[in-house]
Amino acid sequence: MVDSLEAAARNRQAPPGRDRAAAFRAATIHSTRVRRLRILIIGGCALAAAGLVARAFYDPFSKLPANLSLASATLNGTRVTMERPKLNGYRRDGRPYDVRAASGVQDIRQPNVIELNDLEAKFETSARTVVRVAARRGIYDSGKDSIHMMDDIRVVNAESYDIRMTDADVDFKNGNIISREPVSVVMASATIAAKTLNVIDNGERIVFEGDVRSLFHPSKDGDAAEETKP
Repeated sequence: MVDSLEAAARNRQAPPGRDRAAAFRAATIHSTRVRRLRILIIGGCALAAAGLVARAFYDPFSKLPANLSLASATLNGTRVTMERPKLNGYRRDGRPYDVRAASGVQDIRQPNVIELNDLEAKFETSARTVVRVAARRGIYDSGKDSIHMMDDIRVVNAESYDIRMTDADVDFKNGNIISREPVSVVMASATIAAKTLNVIDNGERIVFEGDVRSLFHPSKDGDAAEETKP
């Protein structure tokens, strides 16, 4: 009993240096654990980021629009080159549309945008006539469901008109076409030129603006052509 009391007394009277040493060891152990945990967190984040990059490069088609099909594709850096891509969907009135191109390019960093070459789009009007839109180049935005077309654009409704222009925006959801560059339109009875054009109401109405000029073709009874200006 006396020995136990003496041992307890010696423990209570331990020199301060021993307590400081124990506290230092505990602090060192804690710091080591924090440092290891920090390394694990940073390493985990780095691995996750590497995994996302690897998926983007080794599975570049995971971000392609769901309504896209293609014959083949190759990857060069961040750009996917497609052969004979085809896009299809439905407008607000439920009528289908489709877009076909000879080739296309998508940067995997911009998955909603596809550059198309030698493309043709077609959709049906409410009168059940087909409108075809062709261009040398176009940029398709799957988020907006629209195409910005460039170079040698032609819009043809076989029963109504043949439109030529150099720049146009095609909104597939509404079936509208807008051009802010000079256009020319050939119809059965007239030829019209203007600075801008809007094709609205699913391709059934055409609105011309800016220096509109029209040349009416002679009728079958031999009347002369007549040119009109604003």
